Amino acid sequence: MCKMTERLAQHTVSNYKCSGCWGALVKAWVKDTDGQLLRTEEGEILCEVVCRRDQIDLGFVSKTFIEKASTKDFENAYEVKRDLVNFGIIKKEVVDA
Repeated sequence: MCKMTERLAQHTVSNYKCSGCWGALVKAWVKDTDGQLLRTEEGEILCEVVCRRDQIDLGFVSKTFIEKASTKDFENAYEVKRDLVNFGIIKKEVVDA
């Protein structure tokens, strides 16, 4: 697990998601074997950021990346559906007004 300062951990939780499931991240303070908070040499508290669902660190992706990927998935789905209609595999949906 990657240890980082509390400030960086909060930034990561606010701006990134789990790269495995695109779920929310949570931060947890790092403690030593005696239960004391670990600190940097400058005295800052150390934290770990993990996936809320799996409680493991699979890496992080930005929310912007997820938005772009989701938009691309929607565009690809539209193109596939259009092609299936053009090839006569499925019928075009008609919306009654």
